[in-house]
Amino acid sequence: MTTFAATSPAARLPSVLGDFVLAWGPETHGWVRGLAGFETVSAPGDEAQVAVRGAVQRGEAPGGARWLALADLVTGEVALGARALGGGAPPQHAWRGRFAQVAWHPAERQLCAVTDHFSSLSLYVLVRGDVVLVGNDLRVLAGSPWCARSVDLASVYHYLNFAQIPAPGTIFADIRRLEPATRWRWRAGTSRPVEDRYFVPEYPEDQHDAEDELAQALRERMVATVRDYRPRDHAPGADVGWGCFLSGGTDSSSIVSILARQALGPVQSFTIGFAEARYDEERFARTAAAACGASANFEKVSDERAQSLVTRVLEAYDQPFGNASAIPTLACVDLARARGAQVMLAGDGGDEIFGGNQRYAKDQVMETWYGLPASVKAVGRTLGGLAGRVGHRFLNRVENFFERSSLPNPERFYTDDSFASDHYHEMLTPEFRRAVERDASLAFMREVYGLGTSGGPLHRIMRLDLMMAIAQNDLRKVHGAAQSVGVSVRFPYLDPLLVAHTSRLPERWIVRGLTKRYLFKRAMRGILPEEILHKKKQGFGLPVSVWLRTEGPFKAMVRETLFDARARARGWWQPGFVENLLAQHERGAWDYADCLYRLFVLELWLRRYVDGA
Repeated sequence: MTTFAATSPAARLPSVLGDFVLAWGPETHGWVRGLAGFETVSAPGDEAQVAVRGAVQRGEAPGGARWLALADLVTGEVALGARALGGGAPPQHAWRGRFAQVAWHPAERQLCAVTDHFSSLSLYVLVRGDVVLVGNDLRVLAGSPWCARSVDLASVYHYLNFAQIPAPGTIFADIRRLEPATRWRWRAGTSRPVEDRYFVPEYPEDQHDAEDELAQALRERMVATVRDYRPRDHAPGADVGWGCFLSGGTDSSSIVSILARQALGPVQSFTIGFAEARYDEERFARTAAAACGASANFEKVSDERAQSLVTRVLEAYDQPFGNASAIPTLACVDLARARGAQVMLAGDGGDEIFGGNQRYAKDQVMETWYGLPASVKAVGRTLGGLAGRVGHRFLNRVENFFERSSLPNPERFYTDDSFASDHYHEMLTPEFRRAVERDASLAFMREVYGLGTSGGPLHRIMRLDLMMAIAQNDLRKVHGAAQSVGVSVRFPYLDPLLVAHTSRLPERWIVRGLTKRYLFKRAMRGILPEEILHKKKQGFGLPVSVWLRTEGPFKAMVRETLFDARARARGWWQPGFVENLLAQHERGAWDYADCLYRLFVLELWLRRYVDGA
């Protein structure tokens, strides 16, 4: 055990790769000192016991407050979180970058935890009587004697719908995860903690310049932002090894291209491809890299390699994580680390601020249909129902379109994430259904959709995506994979100043008709090749759908896991449901690959971290 003291300047290098836990209460002292792999730090007379591992920053603020932080800030003071112990909420743009911080005041006996704008780093809290635990790895808190480790079925239900467990819930009922841009405060002797948010994306849409001026302003803002997030000067005299994810899509390609024009040497880029052409974007990544002179690195992932990476998925994520693109992400950070990269830049968030998601354009069409007279929509639903009875995949999609178009948002948007809701009765056992209402996940999405006070139909679903798809899914995917190999990631397109800039653009500059990224494409002319600007969006997926229709090691592993006695004995799924789901997928009636993958990862995670074997 060492005495609590501010970290030295050398140890304060920007990093998000450590872990910490703070425990309040005299009965926590022995548990903290016994945490394997952690260094215990303390201060005389302090009720808070602290354990750290890795590059955790710590310090003291004027007035006696102490703080711990994981932080990689472009601008802003790390210790600012300590000032959030009282008074008003922090200003929205006080920080640019990533951080998770906990501060406490021993004399005033109060704690405060703060997450960054999109909670790119997790913070968990457990409160049991006078004991409070705060940490950034759920598994550490779950191993404490104050966690009963009872599985929260509502969180399991959300996972089945969303492929992850959204904050504030966690897999364990006793532990809470802080939401994006949240300040959580607790004072000894009070009945309950209090929370507030310092940031929610708003859309004033007050940029009314001419198109050329708006495109130029966006270009300048993007270039300046990417420049600010370029890793440099982490150590005296030299840059750290760094590089970029390059999927071949417009966001990662634009970051690589902008940096290539700013850097003194070639930018390292890293791309994962697949033998299955439908999922492989290597051709576009090569085009983008060649156009700007990037030093490109490529690797392909087979179903055999994917099978070997599944165990890594369980280790990299502290909760069940059912987004299959975690596997190529792990392969990509492996490649980058092997080439010496310590920091990477990623394009996450670009779709959600520039208007690049395919479903934004689809929703424009559906919103138009939704506004038609009820008699017209009734005819459409009838035709859709007739098509769906045929059982053909294309006709099933026709039925799906008419059904979705008859719904308002967020119900319409939720139909992309409604697997467990759609199969509620045929999938879940009566015991599970008694614990969780069918519309539980929809109700959660409605709450998130209701955040903010501005924005039209498009901006409201963009905000929903930022707070759900980005904050709850994509950032956790990338950070978990990167942290597992000792790589830190920066996300320039989630910079609060850039988000604020794009939020001022009227919707017609974001998606126009079926044209996505309308102004972005104008802004990136001359930076991105035309082939990249106008390519069809593909995404960073995994060919699970193909692998589950062909006999191979990946499919064999999924079948072995989901169909054995342990999975059946869990008592959550109706007998025969999973077998029927795979059978429908194999014959092409519908693509259930994502759903099967979620069930597969969930079962493996429960065996390791709940069953203990």
